[in-house]
Amino acid sequence: PRCCITSSRRAMQSLLTRSVARGCRPLAVPMVYRPLCVRSAHSAANDTVHFRESRTPHPLKAKPWEQAEFQKLEFNERYATTANHIWSKEEIDHMLANLWQHKPQTFSDKFVHGAMYGLYKTFNFITGYKAENTPVRAVEWRLIVLESFAGVPGFVAAMFRHFRSLRNLCRDHGWIHTLLEEAENERMHLLTCMKMFDAGIMTRTLVISAQVVMTPFVAALLIVKPGAAHRFVGYLEETACITYANVIHQVETPGTPLHGAWSDVDAPEIARTYWKLSDDAKWVDVLKCMFADECNHRDVNHTFATMSSDDPNPFVYKHQADALKAWRLEAEGATTNLGCEKTLGVKPLSTATA
Repeated sequence: PRCCITSSRRAMQSLLTRSVARGCRPLAVPMVYRPLCVRSAHSAANDTVHFRESRTPHPLKAKPWEQAEFQKLEFNERYATTANHIWSKEEIDHMLANLWQHKPQTFSDKFVHGAMYGLYKTFNFITGYKAENTPVRAVEWRLIVLESFAGVPGFVAAMFRHFRSLRNLCRDHGWIHTLLEEAENERMHLLTCMKMFDAGIMTRTLVISAQVVMTPFVAALLIVKPGAAHRFVGYLEETACITYANVIHQVETPGTPLHGAWSDVDAPEIARTYWKLSDDAKWVDVLKCMFADECNHRDVNHTFATMSSDDPNPFVYKHQADALKAWRLEAEGATTNLGCEKTLGVKPLSTATA
């Protein structure tokens, strides 16, 4: 009868629970009771163990014992990032010698150019940044805020392109990937800086304020005139290129505060892995890679500003080539050498415009 079966199940569950709690192990369990026994044993064994201390894996590796093992892994085993371009010394030297800036042509160009360079001058005043003998703390503060600010437009633009593709039931023609790659690259810049510097309450407040202002502004530009939004980002990246070129120049110039503080500082692990730098790479190597990334974003956004929303992305094949080069270096265990340990010294800083 069903009542007898139910009573037997309850009795078996009660017996099993008491046995497990006492440390006993049942020798044999009828097949019909095994599913019930498995559930009961699991429940009883974990009654007094907090879920964070149990050995059941967490999908996000959030438990303390998982975090300890997680931190022992190499950076590229812990995080999944898109393949970034691996810069060569020749490419970076060429960019440092050619800091071109776009000259506004249309009304929208002039509007976003004025807005961007107005923010740039205000930012210089707030952070105490100057082009010569810049205080180290002013640069640390500036880089954190700059990278948190620069990481906003790419993601917002990718979101708008994504929604547009869904709304119109059509392809995006490759723009989303480039914009997301840009956003992640800027975030990697920020994470790299956070390995080197500390952010105080003033810096964090400025970061939040910049994000609150930047997000709706870029969104409004994308709604009204997408080309103007990309032009604005192009001008933003121009100011980043100028900043990084100046910082690199000061680090490589003996006698400056930045040279004394940073010329012999080693590159953090996160940067060595992301840009495929050698184990003896210096912090100035990382600054050069970040400068080259900003030059690339400048060129990409000024290009997008001249294109129609339905034009195919001309940078798709470049992403494939970047991924292939990064994977090849990874497979060979090779790195790129920017030669910074051989080039420290006074260098002319180009400010040519075109």
